[in-house]
Amino acid sequence: MRKKLSGVEMTLSSEEFWFSHREEKWIVDKGKFRWSGEKQIWDWDSCTIGLVRTVKDNKLRIIVRSETETFSEYMGNKNVTLRFMLGFDITRVSEPESERYISRKYKPEKTEGPKERWVFQLDDDYWVWQWAEKEGDLHTSSMYRLYERIRAETLNPSLTSHNIFDIDVKITGGKIIPVVYQPSVDALKNFVREIHCAELPLEKDALPEIEVSIMFNNEQLREHYLLNKVYERFRLLAYGRTFDLETFRILIPRELDEKKYVFESIYSDDAQLNVDNKHGDPPIAPERKIKYYFVNDSRPVVFVNTSNHAMAEHDTNERLWKWEYIPGTENAPIKLGSKTREEIDREFKPFWKIW
Repeated sequence: MRKKLSGVEMTLSSEEFWFSHREEKWIVDKGKFRWSGEKQIWDWDSCTIGLVRTVKDNKLRIIVRSETETFSEYMGNKNVTLRFMLGFDITRVSEPESERYISRKYKPEKTEGPKERWVFQLDDDYWVWQWAEKEGDLHTSSMYRLYERIRAETLNPSLTSHNIFDIDVKITGGKIIPVVYQPSVDALKNFVREIHCAELPLEKDALPEIEVSIMFNNEQLREHYLLNKVYERFRLLAYGRTFDLETFRILIPRELDEKKYVFESIYSDDAQLNVDNKHGDPPIAPERKIKYYFVNDSRPVVFVNTSNHAMAEHDTNERLWKWEYIPGTENAPIKLGSKTREEIDREFKPFWKIW
């Protein structure tokens, strides 16, 4: 167990638990995402639980993380680790109890039980639990110890709000490399393949800049899904590629000022996942203060919020699980490079240049 009261996140336990939440079903029909209006309880195993105090209003937030391995040809025919994260605010936690339960692992048809479980509830729509141990006792279980730590924080707040995600992940080197969050439902075809961070030549009186280019496997439209094939063909003819490439900049201060983002023509503002034609912050784009960092200030956090991969320093899809892309870590599912946008574009030949 690790506990850090001064950071944004307190990792309550390295042990894994089941996590359940009541949420609307989402539907992807012909690529278009929408909420169904019908609620269901979803069960997720092998989850770790953390606590944060939000920077804006000091609310208590639960951070649930999970990971799994998958085989990737793109990453050199090896197993890679996929990381997922979900966060939500709470105000109360219930006393643990024992009950009979049938788990619905990810999908209703994948069931286990009925068996006895030990469980406590968070607000109205969230549960943390474990299967009961034959020779164990609810009040001495790891689930009960987790409950006691969360309850103590609700009664006597000890966490100090901070903008650093204090996660137990090994980060090497001091180069500025963003950590990217993207709704996992958007990864049907839109997942990240590569992230490139290039130091731009320093011009007179200008701040040092990092140009970040994110390469997505595709850009699958949601609102205008009927145009997907047309848009893919357009990208192939115009750019010589079918994958999507989006670029933003990180401004590095000379002294104690804070780092800033510049999302020229790709700022999401408050648009959510189903939007697919958002191109906020046209030239000359404003500088936007970085809101969060991952582990230390060399890892600024950016959220991909819309289907056309418009981004922001804040999350607009809080109800959805996120892919957590940490470039440069062991077994990461994405490639980390240092090419500029211009260098990447030169690798592909659009139709008009071929002819």
